Amino acid sequence: MQELRVFVLGRMVPEGAFSGDSYRYVRRTKTVQIASIVEGAAKALHADEKIDSTDKIRVLAPEGDDRTNIVHSVLNHVEGSDLIIIDVSDESPSVIYELGSVNALGKPYILVTGESLPFYLLQSRSIMNFSFKDEYDPGDLTHVELRNRLLSNYTSEDGVGFSESVFSSYFQGLPIVNIAGPAGIATGYHVNTLNRFGRQGAGFLQKVVKVVEDDGGQEPVVREGRLSALVVVIPDIVKTDNYGKARVDLEDAMAEKGLPLMSASILEKKDGEYNNLGFGAMMLREHPDIVVDIPRTVYPLSMVPRIRIARENEQRFGAPAGRRRQLRRLMREFRAILDWNMANERAQNDGAWGQIHFVEQADVADYIHNLVNETSS
Repeated sequence: MQELRVFVLGRMVPEGAFSGDSYRYVRRTKTVQIASIVEGAAKALHADEKIDSTDKIRVLAPEGDDRTNIVHSVLNHVEGSDLIIIDVSDESPSVIYELGSVNALGKPYILVTGESLPFYLLQSRSIMNFSFKDEYDPGDLTHVELRNRLLSNYTSEDGVGFSESVFSSYFQGLPIVNIAGPAGIATGYHVNTLNRFGRQGAGFLQKVVKVVEDDGGQEPVVREGRLSALVVVIPDIVKTDNYGKARVDLEDAMAEKGLPLMSASILEKKDGEYNNLGFGAMMLREHPDIVVDIPRTVYPLSMVPRIRIARENEQRFGAPAGRRRQLRRLMREFRAILDWNMANERAQNDGAWGQIHFVEQADVADYIHNLVNETSS
């Protein structure tokens, strides 16, 4: 059975010396009291043979971290914990902001409070009238409720059922972190395409390959040699909402520059033989060392939950500009994640990452024209 790492958030205002036996906490705060109650609840669960040992549920309050950058520390623990307990009884602006980050990240959480809740939390399943004490009290119903929720989170495989919020409700069950999609799409493109060209020692741009031209059913032209560049075209998915249209536009723009494109397969050697299953690509017909690719994977961005809801709102409120701006922001995020991944690759190895170029579709014809002139001179 897995561990449950618990982090406590709340207003950290000292209310006197802490009387417990934990050396970690010097001053009593509500977060310290909650952490102590969690430790006592873990002992009770172990005594009831619900968990194998008290170490299976570990808890930390911000006061127990000796790092000086408190904001970075809190965010680090939020991201690294399995469950967040949040005290909103004081309605501290900082705590409400932290709760927003927990909701945005889709982290499982438990709310504890006094007699009331802020407006946006009224529908939340909170532990009301929570008893802030220095230790766990098995006769206190609020402590027992916290104990039961700890056990439910501990036995859950993923904790998804404990992460609902006003945000996830609005987006039909998904947290903000999962409503867009650029990170997964960009990382998938990096792994499945960019890595095949740039990886150290084995990428297409670092060894001799065979290029088989697809010339519409005629006898294929086969060339052997080295590739010099991969040009990744970043399409405008508002203007062209499918790959086919984007490719036609690209081919037309390249033809105007006197640089027609062709379809081809790139074959690589394995055990001294070229394989038959190649990488399908667009290449310059007169300069087959330059590969051009439009990531097909970006087009599903127009169907991610965030854009689908924007489309529904567009029909209700007649505001298409909002959806278009969101799509363009998603594409900027896609590009930014590609750049982030590429920077990491360049820092870690000597692959051919410098021969991979990212160009907006509106600029690609001029960019490739200049690239051809540079490689020819």
